[in-house]
Amino acid sequence: MKVILIQAVETLGKEGEIVEVSDGHARNFLFPQNLAVAATEEALRKRKKKQQVVKKQSKKVLAAFADLASRLDGYEIVLKEKINDNGTLYGAVTANTIVKALKKEKFKIKEEMVNLDSPIKEPGETMVNISLPHGFEAEVRVVIEGK
Repeated sequence: MKVILIQAVETLGKEGEIVEVSDGHARNFLFPQNLAVAATEEALRKRKKKQQVVKKQSKKVLAAFADLASRLDGYEIVLKEKINDNGTLYGAVTANTIVKALKKEKFKIKEEMVNLDSPIKEPGETMVNISLPHGFEAEVRVVIEGK
């Protein structure tokens, strides 16, 4: 019997795949647990339509991240931080600080996207790499000035 997997099944395949299984396996295991549906003509049409919708959405998401990467690349953030007598910062500039500054500038970035080896502890200029989903990257210039 041919079935369309609703969810990924480790021994059979990924979500949306059409697989051949025994009638008993389909009736006694896959159908009761809502892991698959019979591969009828109507189910195949729904599957094809769903794949087209997903493809359109992924193109939009990809374009959005490409646009974000191009706008971020070379962007400069100026942070005003307190500096002690030795010329170092009282508090270090972390990925969270950079994310907050970017959010103020209307960039939607998450902390885990900021590649910062260690917190910045001295004033000056630092290039910070931002890793976006789908393999996009951007470099942001972080300038730290004293208050």
